[in-house]
Amino acid sequence: MATEFPIDQEADRFIPGIPGQEPEEEEEGAELELVLDDSELEELPDGSVVVKMNTQGPMENEDFYQNLADSDVLDSYDLSVMAMKYIELAEKDKKAREQRDKQYEEGIRRTGLGNDAPGGANFNGASKVVHPVMAEACVDFAARAIKELFPPDGPTKTKILGDVTEDKVQIAERKRDWFNWQITEQIEEFRDEEEQMLTQLPLGGSQFLKFWYDEQKRRPCMQFLPIDNILLPYSSGNFYTSPRVTEVDDISEYEYKRRISSGLYRDVSYIRASMDPEQTAPQKATDKVEGKSPNDNEDGTRRMYHIYTWLELEDDKYSKGELAPYILMIDEMENEIVGLYRNWEEGDETMTKLDWIVEYKFIPWRGAYAVGLPHLIGGLSAALTGALRALLDSAHINNAATMLKLKGAKVSGQSQQVEVTQVAEIEAAPGVDDIRKVAMPMPFNPPSPVLFQLLGWLTTSAKGVVTTAEEKIADVNSQTPVGTTQALIEQGAAVFSSIHARLHESQARVLKILSRINRWYLDDMRRTEVVEDLEVKRED
Repeated sequence: MATEFPIDQEADRFIPGIPGQEPEEEEEGAELELVLDDSELEELPDGSVVVKMNTQGPMENEDFYQNLADSDVLDSYDLSVMAMKYIELAEKDKKAREQRDKQYEEGIRRTGLGNDAPGGANFNGASKVVHPVMAEACVDFAARAIKELFPPDGPTKTKILGDVTEDKVQIAERKRDWFNWQITEQIEEFRDEEEQMLTQLPLGGSQFLKFWYDEQKRRPCMQFLPIDNILLPYSSGNFYTSPRVTEVDDISEYEYKRRISSGLYRDVSYIRASMDPEQTAPQKATDKVEGKSPNDNEDGTRRMYHIYTWLELEDDKYSKGELAPYILMIDEMENEIVGLYRNWEEGDETMTKLDWIVEYKFIPWRGAYAVGLPHLIGGLSAALTGALRALLDSAHINNAATMLKLKGAKVSGQSQQVEVTQVAEIEAAPGVDDIRKVAMPMPFNPPSPVLFQLLGWLTTSAKGVVTTAEEKIADVNSQTPVGTTQALIEQGAAVFSSIHARLHESQARVLKILSRINRWYLDDMRRTEVVEDLEVKRED
């Protein structure tokens, strides 16, 4: 990104703040000279000049952004010790949130999509129906959220802080047009990955999107990361300030080789994985929804840990032994570090951590993880499913041919199949003149009207947690004043509006990450087919 410093050409002096350009003390009356390359100067219409000092990205300073696992910053022994340490920490973080995974798994099961929702009777023919309140809330939320975050013309709009000038307006419009094209056209998986995240957000409470630049595709890429693939320490209070964030990444052997060939991972000898990595409870529940089952790991899937943490590396000339942010990439199967990268921008003296993963929250709570529908209406959903199954089971039992038969009253040699409206004859045992003396139907109660009323109350209570505007105005007639109708709409949209505001904040973080990627790699992206009319500069 270019840093601009104005120079007053009429005054024969320097403007303070230009690194390396402060004049030395001269004798009074001595003439000062400013020697600059003409390519670094841009003359403005008012006669002033802008000096451009480029901030170097990976395309200019490969040394800073190199894979330190391939350098002499750490020897092989130190890398092995560090790999074992962080694999052990990842296992502890995974164990610390086992209950969280169970809550997420239960939420997926209670949607009923996997035909394994818990609860209900176990007799032959018992109802397995699931009340749709959980699935309905997820579908409704995702449909509203994607419309809010992804309008047809693109999600980016302009906003200028301070004085509005013609130059600022042009820059803002160039950035807006570029981002909208990039999100809707260039990053072809953007909408699909975001919609997956939004459907799972109510169930997991928190979900994540990851961004990076793919040198082979020459464009930014993104991926949905479910919450069960993000591990935080027990002590974390916030995702962005957590001392350690572990991303669990299961990749095929093909992808593993591709990352080695691209230079992301260092070239190491490895054994092909023969067994699938251990699945989380939510992943198992999701497989049932999709109708999938594990195979014999024909693709050689292996587990990688990408750990965003803070390290003190004494031999790193850029951090000078101070605590600084790094990205560790560890092969779990080989217990070996295949990638180690500095995670701050070159030239940043504060060494501020760079974000590559964005968190989306449903309802924030006290800790690092937000809460979702399983926490809010999980109990009500279970009660609704139980009440609905009880009603259907009672109707089934009440209409089933269940009876008690008198012991010893056997009529041998008869087999009758009676159709509806048919009159059939059977032979009775000696001395029996009334068929009702042989067998008696079980006196089951019919479906309870009280239980049916309870089902309606539970449905209203569950939907009230995630109420919508349509439910608020369902009983409004044509005679209702406009002001009353508008108030009901605003009241009904209050819950969704607050969630949408948090989603917009996360979307703003997405644009900041894309802005950094564009500033680093725009020239490389320009080599591929892009829209010629989209004029944008790295300085923008």
